[in-house]
Amino acid sequence: MAGSQQGDPRFGGLRTAGLLLAIPTLLIVSPLVGFFLGSWVDRRLKTSPWLTITGLILGFVAAGRETYLIYRRYQAEEEEQRRR
Repeated sequence: MAGSQQGDPRFGGLRTAGLLLAIPTLLIVSPLVGFFLGSWVDRRLKTSPWLTITGLILGFVAAGRETYLIYRRYQAEEEEQRRR
């Protein structure tokens, strides 16, 4: 079912919107998850604030990496559409 919709031009705009709307979600959720996980481990190991800061930084790095991958996927799809 998903394969038949993928080639359908009616769903191209929705697919692009979904792909690009994932970016703000990633930029918000990833650092928050890193912060809270780091904070939880800090409380367990009593190493405050080092693991909280590390988790936050890792969250931003993960969000940046995923944003880059999504943007590359978007560019590849746009390039493929131009070739058609």
